[in-house]
Amino acid sequence: RKAGMAEVATGVLHNVGNVLNSVNVSASLVRETLNGSEIGSLGRVAGLLREHNGNIGDYISSDPKGRLLPDFVIQLSEQLAREHTLIRSEAEQLTRNIEHIKGIVAMQQSYAAVSGVLEEVSIADLVRDAIHMHSSGLRRHGIQIGYESADLPHVLIDKHKVIQILVNLIKNAKHAITDAGRTDGRIAVKIAAAESDRASISIADNGVGIPSENLVKIFSHGFTTRATGHGFGLHSAALAAREIGGALRARSAGSGKGATFILDIPLTAAKAVK
Repeated sequence: RKAGMAEVATGVLHNVGNVLNSVNVSASLVRETLNGSEIGSLGRVAGLLREHNGNIGDYISSDPKGRLLPDFVIQLSEQLAREHTLIRSEAEQLTRNIEHIKGIVAMQQSYAAVSGVLEEVSIADLVRDAIHMHSSGLRRHGIQIGYESADLPHVLIDKHKVIQILVNLIKNAKHAITDAGRTDGRIAVKIAAAESDRASISIADNGVGIPSENLVKIFSHGFTTRATGHGFGLHSAALAAREIGGALRARSAGSGKGATFILDIPLTAAKAVK
C-alpha cells in the first residue's frame, strides 16, 4: 500500500512538474518583456506634450525634436502593441497550464472515488494544447514540430489524463533530440483513425532512439537511460493510457535512429454523445 501511495505521489509531482516548466517559461517571458518595456517612453512623450501644451502645433512643425515626435509615437505604438500581444498570449497560456495543474490534482483525488471526470472533447484540441504547453521550450532548443490530424469525432474521455500522457511524450521527444545533440531536431505529431472504434496519436522524433532490448523496459516503473531521469513519466503515461481504455506503445529502429510513441484511445464512447 505504501509503495502504491508513493507511486501515485510521484506521478502527481512528475506531471505537475512538467507543466510547471512551461509555467516558468511563460512567467520568465512576461517578466523579461515588462523589464524591457517601452512604456517609460510613453511617459516621456506625455511629458513633452505637457511641456508644450500651449504651442503643440508650433513645436511639432518647427522644433527639430518636435518634428520627430509623430514618427516616434507611431513606432512606440507598434512596439507596445507587440508587447501587449506577447503578454496576452503568455497570460492565456499560464491560465491553461494552471487549469491543467488543477486537473492533474483533481484527477489524483478522484482515485478515491469511482473515476475521473469524463468530458466530450476534440482529440485535435487536446493535442494542440499539449504542443502549445511545450512551444516555448521547443523554440528555445530550435526544435521544429509538425502536426497532422484526421477528421475524427469528439470523444468522451478524461481529458487531463490524455494531456498528461501527451505532455510526457512531447517532453521525452524533446529530451531525446537534445541528448542526441541534433541541430535539426524534428518532432512529428499525427492523429489518425487506427480502427473503426479507435484513434491513434503518434509522436515521432529524430533523437537518440531506443535499443531493441529497452523497448520492453521503457514503461517499467523506475527505468530510465537518462542520468537525470527518474523513470516515472512513461510508466505513469502507460498507466493513464490503460485507465482511459487505451494503450501506449513504442517503436524505434535502434540507437541514433529516433523513436515513435503511439497512444491508442477508444472512440466508441464518442458515438454515444454525437
